[in-house]
Order: sequence, then C-alpha cells, then structure tokens
Amino acid sequence: MLVQLTIQDFAIVEYASFSPSSGLNILTGETGAGKSLIIDAIGALLGHRIGRDYVRKDCDKAVIEAVFDDIANIIPSELLEEFGIEPEEDTLILLREINKDGRSIVRINGRTMPVSVLKSLGTYLVDIHGQHDQQTIFDSSKHLGILDAYLGDQIKPHLSAFSAKLEEYREILTERKKYETDPEKSRQMQDLLKYQIQEIEDGAFKEDEEEQLVEKLKILKQSEKRNLHLSYVLSALSSEDSDSPMASIKNASEHLDALAEMDESLASSAEQLRSLCMDLDAMHTDLAKLESFSDESYDEVEARLEKLRGCAAKYGGSVASMQAFLQSAKEKLEILSKGDTRLKQLNVERVRVEKELMELADRIHVVRVAAGQRLSSEIVSEIEFLGLPNASFEVSFTKRPKERFFSRTGYDEVEFLFTANKGEDLKPLSKTASGGEAARIMLAIKTILARADATSVLIFDEVDSGISGEAAKAVSYSMKKLSRFHQVFCVTHMGQIAAAADQHFFISKDQSGERTKTNVTFLNEEGRISEVARLLSGNSSDTNSRILASDLIAERR
Repeated sequence: MLVQLTIQDFAIVEYASFSPSSGLNILTGETGAGKSLIIDAIGALLGHRIGRDYVRKDCDKAVIEAVFDDIANIIPSELLEEFGIEPEEDTLILLREINKDGRSIVRINGRTMPVSVLKSLGTYLVDIHGQHDQQTIFDSSKHLGILDAYLGDQIKPHLSAFSAKLEEYREILTERKKYETDPEKSRQMQDLLKYQIQEIEDGAFKEDEEEQLVEKLKILKQSEKRNLHLSYVLSALSSEDSDSPMASIKNASEHLDALAEMDESLASSAEQLRSLCMDLDAMHTDLAKLESFSDESYDEVEARLEKLRGCAAKYGGSVASMQAFLQSAKEKLEILSKGDTRLKQLNVERVRVEKELMELADRIHVVRVAAGQRLSSEIVSEIEFLGLPNASFEVSFTKRPKERFFSRTGYDEVEFLFTANKGEDLKPLSKTASGGEAARIMLAIKTILARADATSVLIFDEVDSGISGEAAKAVSYSMKKLSRFHQVFCVTHMGQIAAAADQHFFISKDQSGERTKTNVTFLNEEGRISEVARLLSGNSSDTNSRILASDLIAERR
C-alpha cells in the first residue's frame, strides 16, 4: 500500500507530505483548494504525461515521491528482475522530478529509470478512477480477464488443461512445416545433403588434427634434411658400393697388407689401416641406426591438411562446426526422406488434437457463460443499491476470428454491455455510461471483484458526482466494503461519504502573503466532525449539522 506521499513545488502545492493508512482515506476541501492536484501528482508517479506548467512559479522543478510497502504481494518478481529493481525491506520508493524545461527524471529505489518503467509498475500499484477517465474496467480487451478473475479457481483447471493441449497443437503445426516442401526441391536437397554427409564422413577429421598435421609437416621437413645428410655419409662409408670411398680404403688396406708381407717395415702402417677400416665399419653401423623412415611422406601430410582446411571452410570453419553440420544434415535428410509418411501422421494428429481443443474450449465457454449470468445479476443488484434502479448489465460473448482462433484463454471474446434506462438497448459499457453512472458501475464491479483484484491502491476522484441522499449513503457503504481488500482513496464533496473515512485529510488553500499554496491536514476526531458538518450544511459550527455529522461517523465505523 501507499505509506507516504510527498509533493513539492507542484502547481500551487509548495510542500505537502502525508502518511495514509490502510482502509478508506478521504480527501475533502473547498473548490479550487487543490484536491485534484493530489491525484495528478500520484498520476505523475504512474507515468502519466505531465507538463512543465505543473512546476510551481519561480521554481526549477517539481518533485513527487511515494513510498509503497508489501511489494512482494503486489508486483511480480519477474517484472522487478526485468528492470533490475531490488526492493529494500519489501519497499518501493518512486520519485519523479519535472523540470521547468519539461524534462522528467525518474528514480526507483534510488536508480534512474525511464518513465515507461513507472507505467509498467503503476498498473500493479494504483488504479485511478475519475468521471472522465477510460479505466481498465471500460477497456473491452480486459473484460475477459475480469470475468476469469471473478471465476477464480473454478476456471483455472480448465485453462490449464486447454493451455497444455494448445501447446501440443502448436508443436504439431511447427513439425508440419518441416515436412511441407516441393517434391523436386526435396530430391535436390536430399542429394546435396548426402554429398555433404559423405564428404565429411570420408574425411573423418579429428578435433585437434589440424594442429597435429601442422606439427607433423615441420617434423617431416626437418627429417628430410637430416636423412639427406645421413644418406651421403652412409653412402661414403658403405663397403658394398665399389665406387664408395670406403671400398677404396678397404682395397688399399688389402694391398698394404700384401706389401707388409714383402716388407716388414710396412706392418705397422698396414695394421693402422686395417684398424681404420674397422672403425669406419663400426661408424657406418652406428650411423645406419639413426636413419628413420616415416609411413607418410611430406606431400601426403600436406594434402591431408589442405583437405581438412578446405572442408572446414565449407562447413563452418572448424572440425567442431563440421561435426555440428554433419549432425544437422543427417537430421534434415531423415526428415526429408520420411516426409510424406510423417506428414500424413501429423495431419491425422492435428485433426485429433484440434477436436480435443474445441471440446476443452467449449467447456470453458459453458463455465464462463454461467459465470457471466451470475456476475451480471450481482452487478445489477449492486448498481441498484448505488442509485441506478433502472439499469441493465450483461456479459456478451463472441468467438475470436478464424485467423486468431486459438489463444491460451480459449476462443471467447467478452464485452460488458450496459444501459441506464429501462427499455433501451444494451450497448458497450464505454459508449453508454455517463460520468456519474460510469463511476458507480465501476464501483459496483470493483466491489464484487475486490477479492480477485490484485491492484493495491484504488483512487476515486469525485465518484459522487450527480448523486445525493440514499445513493450517496450506498456509495459510502460500498467504499467501506471495498476498503476491506484495498487501500482506498476518495476525493469527495459529500458528507455521507466522508463520514465513512478511516482517515480523513483536509485540502486547504492558503492565500496569505503574495503567493497561494495548498496545504494537506490530517483531521482528528473533532476535525472530522467539523468537516463532515461543513459538507452537509455549509456551516461547520452549526449544532444540528455537527450532531448529524457525529452520528454519521459513528454509523459508518
């Protein structure tokens, strides 16, 4: 509920701050004192358009601030999360500044927000009802929701079952779209998908293969150079090649051995040469062990790398994207290949589920029609109590147009019809109700739907227009009844209604000095009696009026 309202430099309101209570809060005052400005200020906090002409003369800006508590039970948590708002101790502080240049600044719990956020939150916080306002209750697009709110838990299982069946229906329609295609295009697409699948599967590329191939090419390039040098050395040291240096040295060693047999002085030289041959043979053996051969050539590895990169470029840029493409291609191919059979199955399912949807929608319609009759009867009774004895009210039903036949609420479209005069045709509520009638119809509906209505604060701006006597008394009782479920504010000039207040504020205009300013005063018991007496007779000191005022206040408690 609204626990604090502060207004500064707003039109003729220099400064006003008051703390309303739960229940019925009454605002009264003389004509022109500024009662409507209080409502305008609250409207500004709900995101209503407000101009710079509301900034008090010679001031830079007007400031309106309101504090609401018990937010968890009023505003959906997902909406607060959407706007990044964190209620502090379950409290919401709305502030709006209107600068003299026309700019508005909005802060919610200290954070700057666009005005549009105020509009989104405002629908949950406050509902302002005035003679000339087009309220939610008169918006035909809202009437179905009002009827379902009246039904409460009675309608919820039916809507839940319908919603689940509707989801099944939409899934069937979505799947049907996958199979609905031209036969020739389907064949061409299947051929392309088969080629793409084959190309990716033949490649059989692994996740890190590109990096591995690049590294393998480096190693193979190095290995080729190494093997080239090693081959030259081994060729030179080979004794099997008659043209190699080693074969010549061995041949020389044999000749030197023959010379040593002829000349003993050459024996040492022959021994050295034989030893050298043995060392070179051993070196050849050791070096031969270093020679390595790869199963893959440099050209083969390079070709594999080029194939991988080319395939990746066609299917997403990486092996992972290729695998994802492969999976998607297989699924598409499966869908296309079994399209005719599955499409026939889906058409059968669609007909079955659509029939079941219609049956569920019919049940919802029957429940709503019965509820509409009960609601109409209750509203007529309430309106009669509020002083419109010849009025008629009806809940009208039509089916949605074919193109938007199914919604989560069924096929019903609901509109409230009304006439204030006996014998007149019923017409849409928004087109037939006058200011005073509209206010009382709205009050009647709000009273009936009070338990289901989640709006925290209801504000009624002069709903007593055009009524008097017993009708005013009836309105006061309805207000009191409504205030059991909501925090209610009522701007009134009727003593019978003001007497029902749980808390009474007097709006006055101070014209002392060179400037005019509006004041808001909380009235104690004595003040309430004086103000109700003034409203009844125009004289707050009149003894008879004060006695009547005191009796009315006691009667309305």
